[in-house]
Amino acid sequence: MAFANSLSGLIAASKALDVIGNNIANSQTVGFKSSIARFTSISAAGKSGSAADTGSSAGVSADNIFQQLTQGKFQISDKPLDMAISGLGFFRLFNPETGKTSYTRDGQFSLSFEGDNFPKLVSRTGLTVTGNIPDFGSDPQGIVASVPAPVEITIDPYFPPSASTSVSLSLNLDSRVAAPALPFDPTNPLTYNGSAAATVYDAVGEPHNLRMYFSKPGAASSWLVHSTLDYDAQAVPPFVPVPTGPVSLDFDTRGAMSSVMPFAAQSYTLANGDVVTLDLDFTGSVQLGVSFGVNSLSQDGYAEGFIQDANEFQVAADGLINARYSNGQRRNVAQLVLANFSNANALVNIGDGQWTTNDDPVRGTGTVSLGFPKFATQKASGFLGLSDSDEGMGSIQGHATEQSNIDLGTELVALIEQQRNYQASAQTFKILDQVLQNLANIRSP
Repeated sequence: MAFANSLSGLIAASKALDVIGNNIANSQTVGFKSSIARFTSISAAGKSGSAADTGSSAGVSADNIFQQLTQGKFQISDKPLDMAISGLGFFRLFNPETGKTSYTRDGQFSLSFEGDNFPKLVSRTGLTVTGNIPDFGSDPQGIVASVPAPVEITIDPYFPPSASTSVSLSLNLDSRVAAPALPFDPTNPLTYNGSAAATVYDAVGEPHNLRMYFSKPGAASSWLVHSTLDYDAQAVPPFVPVPTGPVSLDFDTRGAMSSVMPFAAQSYTLANGDVVTLDLDFTGSVQLGVSFGVNSLSQDGYAEGFIQDANEFQVAADGLINARYSNGQRRNVAQLVLANFSNANALVNIGDGQWTTNDDPVRGTGTVSLGFPKFATQKASGFLGLSDSDEGMGSIQGHATEQSNIDLGTELVALIEQQRNYQASAQTFKILDQVLQNLANIRSP
């Protein structure tokens, strides 16, 4: 029995050294969680079952390996799709080949392009990250469901065009200028006192040149606005659209606009016969004794857009992934969904920074909870709002990764301790061997 006790000590210390060695080896592994070996004594009851036999010592065991799911430090990354979880929760990964879901804290994500399909958000190991996908059917900005329903995250790289419907222009009109001597002619700058241009878009996203001409008819408090769309007297074939207007801009004695806004819609006929209708809004314009100038100019249309590269993404703390398209528009393209467990320490480590569930009814991971980052998990009253860190899912930090939670100083101290334990058990084994050797060498007189 003494040999068995010392041998169990050697085996237990060896297992503990294996665990510590694995921790140290993974000290630089993104998302890695340390483990610790817990020692328990072994009792061996005699066959007779008597009180003397009960609880007799049979050595030690280190079969209980516990995972330490404490928070790791963050490291800033130059990749916008790298993410780290601050608090509870795991990223969900889906393997389309096996149909199985795994969980990770390794947020080294990127886009995967496969043929003509939409790019997928994938992990370092090529598994697809899961979350909610916005509905772009009724709103080009997308509508994200309020309840977690995770599917494979695919990114729609196309943003449809939107026709311009209004142009907002704020400018200063010079009260000192004289009225033009000739009737308005867009080809003759002497027939107007100033002009401004804007690029607007039709229903298919084609750009058009809108130009507005401002002339003072003579009255001190009134201006006339003519406008053209795609006016080009030199075009081949020639296309010279008829200017619209004039629209009258009236100002009070202090130079502030007194016209009723917005103005009536202006309609323009394109070279292909299509009609474009725009509201011209001059709110904020003034008439002062300073030179003509445009203070602000905007319009609400845009061309079609595409995602050009991964640097166009941003990840918010609540897990919303936002993308900027080549037409200057931004929208949310996905919403991350995190998972947590009743007993996360029971997760089964399957390597590559991944875990899977443990279905043991007593010591397993238990119920899987789904939730958005920064939000509480589902409760009796439904999904609640922003939550405390110990109540729901953690928040997301973009442009960062969670490093291993290994403390090398602690591990090195533990390494020394287990080395001494191993040496002590080995010494015990050696002494017992010497005792038995001495007994074997005893001779009768």
